Amino acid sequence: MDDTTEAVESARETVVGAFERAAQIWGGKRSHGRLYGLLFFAEEPRSLDQLVADSGYAKSTVSTAMTTLERYHLVQRRSIPGEGKRAYFEAETDFWYVFRQFLEGEVRREISTMTRALDEAAETLEDAESEQAAHDLERVRKLQRLYDRSDRLVSVLTSQPLERLTAVFDRLGDEE
Repeated sequence: MDDTTEAVESARETVVGAFERAAQIWGGKRSHGRLYGLLFFAEEPRSLDQLVADSGYAKSTVSTAMTTLERYHLVQRRSIPGEGKRAYFEAETDFWYVFRQFLEGEVRREISTMTRALDEAAETLEDAESEQAAHDLERVRKLQRLYDRSDRLVSVLTSQPLERLTAVFDRLGDEE
């Protein structure tokens, strides 16, 4: 292996290692981060069998990881003409797209779940006549306002291109 190839492999391994650690930070498995990293640098979509060979993981581990990574929009399943039903995977490299999908799916679902529960609790507490009910209603209302703002923030973040949002944040930073 020449120095250039060694440098490329070393740099790639640094990034793949960072993907492994990032997966753990977000509550995932290191193997998911490693597999994403391998796909990130792949020149073309990779099959499960190729990913098994590339990673050394069991096929069941790779299959489970691809399902999870697909759920979070980090990889896309592809079919290749002439390859039959064999699934191929490629990394999504537009992290703004991934982030927006995460906000729309996971965060929006959590906001919706909490909003329904808070609305129900507020309705129940409004009908109760006690000091404790009034105190709890105040706390619930405060949380409702936070979730309303959060929902609006998610709407803004998911509806705008990254360039426009960073320009706004840059202007806000300049005001300080």
